[in-house]
Amino acid sequence: MNLKTTVFEYAKLSSAHFIFLTAIIPLTGAIAMGEKDLFLLTMLFLIGLSAHIVGFAFNHYVDIEVDRLISSANKRPLPSGSISKSNALIYILLVLLLGCLLTLYFYGVIMLLLYLLGILLAGLYDLYSKRISGMDFVLAASVMVGVVFGAATVSFQFSPLIGILCVLAFLQTLNLNLIAGGIKDADHDYLIQSKHLSTRLGVRVQQEVFHIPTSFQLIGYLLGLLYALCVFLPIFFGVIHLHISLILLLILFNILFFIVTYKIVHLKRFHRQEVRKYVVLQYTINWSNIPILLMSVAPLSGFLLLYPIIGLVVSNLILYRTIVRPQVM
Repeated sequence: MNLKTTVFEYAKLSSAHFIFLTAIIPLTGAIAMGEKDLFLLTMLFLIGLSAHIVGFAFNHYVDIEVDRLISSANKRPLPSGSISKSNALIYILLVLLLGCLLTLYFYGVIMLLLYLLGILLAGLYDLYSKRISGMDFVLAASVMVGVVFGAATVSFQFSPLIGILCVLAFLQTLNLNLIAGGIKDADHDYLIQSKHLSTRLGVRVQQEVFHIPTSFQLIGYLLGLLYALCVFLPIFFGVIHLHISLILLLILFNILFFIVTYKIVHLKRFHRQEVRKYVVLQYTINWSNIPILLMSVAPLSGFLLLYPIIGLVVSNLILYRTIVRPQVM
């Protein structure tokens, strides 16, 4: 492979389509605590970037045999053979080392331990998500650690907003992996007798026909309701102060989220590209609440709304020559 192709393949291994979305998780914690230093925020972004790459690339590394069962996933770097398992492992370890060095240099040993805790939880999810039910909660905890990590780089005297962001990060990740992820992987999780909670709850695909039990649909709605409550209750009780226009925008985002949730949990036929579309929409809309809440302490944080969109569009356009149809999920 030439250099350009090699870079593209490693970008695919790193799940570049979501890279901006997860890399800015530590930034949300730091911004909520009042961090304004652009250099330190850039370092936090790079640390978040390393955590994203390690988590997603390791997930591809662990799932290589499962991915070989899926025709669309065969295009991924590891099943296709464009990147060997040994090279993938070296890449993961080098990025992990970089993340550790950056954390240690700028923030010290305690923060390094917190960084490694987040990596450990994500790694446990990668290893056991299809072997042990409920590992989605472990991954959600990993993302919550990312928010705490960002906040702790400023101070360990956390504001109420940090607690709200942690709960939202937990619910958002749980929704993505349990509901959207469970539906996205339903075509092969059932065949390999995965212990993923969605499979245990009866989500499966047989001859391209979706079977999504009412109980699973209700869990999807419940998670969305809990998320909305955690967004609006702090505003109602005066913990967070926002302009009425921003509150109306939050209402719009949450209505859109429930519409997308309804669409995805009521799918009748399994078409991977359609499922991918709803996964992207659900996660992006869900995320959009966070920058708006952050505007209560840092008005310019509204620009974070654009990061996931930019990352998704640019990576898809460069790697897959499409805008909203990533081939990696």
